Amino acid sequence: MSADDASPSPSREPAVEFLFGPLSTEAGRIDEARREKTGFFDLALLEPLDPRPGEPIRLRFRSGADVSLKRLRIFWTCDGSTPAWSDQFEAHPSTQTIEARPFIPEWDTLSWGFVQDWGADLPAQPDGTLLRYVAIGFGENNNAIPCPWPERDRHGTPHIAAVVVDRLEPPEWFRQAVIYQVLVDRFAPTPGETFAADLALDRRLGGTLWGLIERLDDLTDLGVDTLWLTPIFASPDYHGYAASSLFQVEPALGGESAWRELVQACRRRGLRLVLDFVANHVSDQHPAFVAAIASEESPTRSWFRFRHWPQDYDCFFNQRHQPEVDAENPDVGEYLIEAAVHALEARCDGFRLDYAHGLSHGFWSRFRAATRAAAPDCASFGEITQTPAVMRSYAGRMDGCLDFVLCSLLRETFARGRLPLSAFARGLERHYAFFGDSLVLPSFLDNHDMNRFLIVAEGDLRRLKVAALTQFLLPGPPIIYYGTEIGLSQKRPLGPLEEARLPMPPRESWNLELREFYRAVIKLRREASPSRLAPELLWVDDGSHSAAWRIGDLRLVLNCGEPRALSIGRATLKLTTFTPDASTTIDGSLMLPAWSGAVLTESGA
Repeated sequence: MSADDASPSPSREPAVEFLFGPLSTEAGRIDEARREKTGFFDLALLEPLDPRPGEPIRLRFRSGADVSLKRLRIFWTCDGSTPAWSDQFEAHPSTQTIEARPFIPEWDTLSWGFVQDWGADLPAQPDGTLLRYVAIGFGENNNAIPCPWPERDRHGTPHIAAVVVDRLEPPEWFRQAVIYQVLVDRFAPTPGETFAADLALDRRLGGTLWGLIERLDDLTDLGVDTLWLTPIFASPDYHGYAASSLFQVEPALGGESAWRELVQACRRRGLRLVLDFVANHVSDQHPAFVAAIASEESPTRSWFRFRHWPQDYDCFFNQRHQPEVDAENPDVGEYLIEAAVHALEARCDGFRLDYAHGLSHGFWSRFRAATRAAAPDCASFGEITQTPAVMRSYAGRMDGCLDFVLCSLLRETFARGRLPLSAFARGLERHYAFFGDSLVLPSFLDNHDMNRFLIVAEGDLRRLKVAALTQFLLPGPPIIYYGTEIGLSQKRPLGPLEEARLPMPPRESWNLELREFYRAVIKLRREASPSRLAPELLWVDDGSHSAAWRIGDLRLVLNCGEPRALSIGRATLKLTTFTPDASTTIDGSLMLPAWSGAVLTESGA
C-alpha cells in the first residue's frame, strides 16, 4: 500500500456533516419535536433519575394535544413479576395500583394544543428491587388508552417498563479513562501480512486481533489506558455490527486464541478492554433468525418482529440483512444478557452499547444489574443519538452515554468555524449544568459513523490540535478514533460510511509531530484530572475570536482568529498547540498564532 493510499490528502470539496440517526437533519428534528408533544407515553425521566434504596420514586408520563385523558392508573410490582389486572382493570393480588395526578397543562405551538404531564409517586424500595410498571389511561367515556399510544415504539402496548433500585455508581476507572477506538478490521493486519491490496472498503481488509497485539506498545506509549474494540463477535460483515453469534469471536479476526492472548497482553500493560455490544439486531445468518424464517412454528420466531412472516420484518435502518430482535421477549433478553456476562467472564471490562435507544430503558436496567453482578467493576456506555433529555433518562440504566452534544459543539466551533466562542462557551456551561453528574459522558471528535474531523476542517491540523486540547481538558473521558492522532483523514466526504474507515497507514506515513502532541495532551490530562471539573469561563472576545477558561489550577486560552498578543501576567506555559520560541512570551504577554491554543499555570502552581 502506498503512502498516498494510506494517508490521503483531504478533499477540497465541502464536507457534509453526519451524526448517525434521524436527528442529523433539520427535518428529523422537527419530526422529533412534534413527537415529543403528541401521543401518550412514558417520559422515562424518573425523579430521582437514578433511584436509591429508601428514596420514593416519581414516574412521569405525557399525553399530547391529540390525546384526552381523564385519569391515569399505574399497575406495578416490586418483586420482579409482571403486573396483571382484570378485564375491568382491577389489579390482581400480586399487583399494586396507584392513580397518577395531572400537572398544569402546557401550551405547545408546534402541535397547536395543550400538553398534559402526569406524575405518580411510588414508595421507596430496598436495594436490588426490580420494579415493573404499566400505565393505562382512561378517556372521557372511560375508554382504555394503553401506554404508549398510538404505536410510538417497538416495545409493545401496553409496555411493561422496569427500573432497578440500587446503589451502583460508575466505576472510577471509567471516569478517568483515556479511550482509543479500534475498528479491528482496519487497524493492523496479522504480523507478516498486509491489508488487502484492492482497498474495497465494504469488505474485510485483513485487520486482526493478532495485529492489534503487535501494536499495543504503540498505544501504551501514546498514553491511552482503555481500548474500545468495534464488534469482534462472529459476523459475515467486516465491521461486525450484525452478529451471527454473540458467544464466538470472529475467526477472521483471530478467533478465541487471539482474544485470550490479547487479554493477557493488555493486562500486562495495564490496558482495559471495552467491547462494542450490539443488542438491537443480529445478522440474517444468526441461527435464531435462520430458524425463524424456516418455520412459522420455530421457537425463535417470536424473537423477531414479523409484520408478514417470513419476508416482512423489522430490520435496522431498512437493512434486511440486519433483522432487529425483540428484547422484551424474555428469551431474547436472557440470551443477550447471558452473552454479555460470557464476555465479562472472558475478561473484557465493559461495553459500548450500539444503538442503545433501540431497546427499552427497562432492558438496560436489567442488563446493568446483571453485568455489574457478574463483574462489579465493569462499565457500560450507550450510543444514544437522541435529544439531551432522552440521553439523561438513561442515568442509572447505564454508566454513561457518548457525548454527541459536545461532539457537535466541538466540530461546529473548531472544524467548521461556524460557532463563535461565546456560543461555544455558553453551550458548554448549559450542557454540564443540564447533565450534572448523572452520567459519564465520553467525548469524541469523530468516529466510524461520521466524517473524520480533519476532512471537515479541510485538512487544517491547527484546528484539530485546538479541538483536541479542549476535548482533553473537559470532564468526560476522551476517545481517540484510530488514526486521528497521526493525521488519518479521508479521500472524500461520506457517501458510504466506509469513507471514514480507511486502514491505519504504515508508520512511515504517520504525522509524528501530531502524535507527539497527543501524547503531551494525554499526559496533561492525567496531571490535571479534570474528570469532575466543569470549565469556568474567564473571558471571551468574539471580535478577536479568543477566549479563556479556568480548569482547576490551569488556564486554557484559545485563539481562533488572527495572531494576537494576550496579557498573562506571571503565568507560565504548560502546553501549546504550536512550537513556542523566544518570542512566544515577552514582558508578560503571550503571542498566540492564528488557530492556536495554550495551557497556562500560575507561577508556583
